[in-house]
This record gives sequence, structure tokens and C-alpha cells, in this order.
Amino acid sequence: MHLLIIDAMNLIPRMYAAMPEHDSKEEACINRCINTIADNAARLEATHCAIVFEKKEPTWRHAVWPDYKLGRSPMPESLEKSLGDFKKGFNTAGYFCFEYPNWEADDVIASLASKAALNSVNSTIISTDKGFFQLVNCRIQVLNHFDRQLFNEEEVQARYSIKPKQLNDLLALTGDTTNHLPGVKGVGIKTATDLLSQHQDLDTLLVQLPNLTLKPKLTEALENHWRSALLTRKLATLVTDLPLNINLNDMRLNAKTII
Repeated sequence: MHLLIIDAMNLIPRMYAAMPEHDSKEEACINRCINTIADNAARLEATHCAIVFEKKEPTWRHAVWPDYKLGRSPMPESLEKSLGDFKKGFNTAGYFCFEYPNWEADDVIASLASKAALNSVNSTIISTDKGFFQLVNCRIQVLNHFDRQLFNEEEVQARYSIKPKQLNDLLALTGDTTNHLPGVKGVGIKTATDLLSQHQDLDTLLVQLPNLTLKPKLTEALENHWRSALLTRKLATLVTDLPLNINLNDMRLNAKTII
């Protein structure tokens, strides 16, 4: 079995933005998305597919960090009003759509992929969100449809020079501008990668910090902003154990769907 998981809130806006303006733009975008999902399902030989949406509402991350995603451009109003039509179109095409109240789609996707992996089901997540790289293992991979790049463990390590499980510690040090997460001021990717290569994880680095010989500015930054690092890691870490209460059989693709 192979489960294809679609990050709807990532795919739909990007498809929509790339399409020319005309009166039936939303309808055309629905059809474009359906064809994209079908093409990828066929190419990956997926047997199951789930399309994950989310409602526009604060989540636990906003409670912990009110500035979470601050400054991110909102979804066009016309597109936001059409999301119900997208769900109907996907359902009509034979795709299973769902959302989990009060939770980001990212956490729902992470929980779905992780639960599938525990049941020996391979998953491919279609999204451009690098946050999903933390999930990558022998059963979970991430596909950037727009770049046509598939990220397995080797590809993630080739891009970041760290293992997927270290990604959240990398973001903890560098911050994440996409989601407005602070990190440690002055620490870039190269420095963060070097630190993690030497000390494996953020916890070990912080515990050993008093005994390390680092550049004075780096030591000062870590001493002054370690709380921001821990906050960023908490916010960047996806939840993988939500009680989804859905049946894998509901996601099964039929021959008509994947042609």
C-alpha cells in the first residue's frame, strides 16, 4: 500500500496563483488540482489518498506564541470562499477529504503519515513546506510537486547536511521566517549545521555550552537566546499522535480515480 497525502492549504493557493485571471478561475483551479493529484497518484502507484484541509482559526501554536505566522500574506478572499467547492470537487472525483477541528493541517498530516508508518504503510506528502522533512524516514517521503523533487532521507541530508530528525534543532537555531519563529539571533544555516554536526542535538549543545570554545559572539547569542531556541523547536515540532478516528479504507483509490 502507498498513501498519498495532499496538503490542500499548500497546493491549492499555489495552483491558484499560477493560473490566469478569468471568470471561472476557481473552477479551472479545481480541475487543475484534480489532474495534478491524479497524475501523482498514478506516477507513485498510490493505492490510497487523503486531502487534508484546515479551518482558519487560532491553534495551540498561537496560544504559545501569538506572533506565529505574523505577516504571512492571507489567502485571496475569493479563493477562501471557494474552498467548499474544492472539497466537493475532490469528493466527486473520488478523493477523501477531511480536517481536524482546532488543529493545523500540518499536525493532521504528520499524525496520519506517522500512524500509517506504524502500520507498515508508506506515505508521500505533497507539499512545498520544508517542515514536513522532520517526518522523513524509510516509510515517509515528501514531494515538492512544483519542483518535481522527491525528498527521502538521502535528499534531505544532501540539502541540509543533517538528518531529518535534526531539522527541528536546525530551525530552533536559525529561526523560521515563513512562520515567524525567532530562533537564535545571528545564527545562520552554516553555523547551525556545524553545531549540530559536532553536538548532534540542541539539548546536548546547550548542556555543554559552558565548556565549549566558540566564537564570543556565538556563545553570547546562545546564552542570551536559548529560550527562543527552545520555543522555536516546540512550535516547529509537528504533532504525530492525534486521534484521527478515520479508516484507511475510506482513502482507497479506485481505478477511475487514478487514471
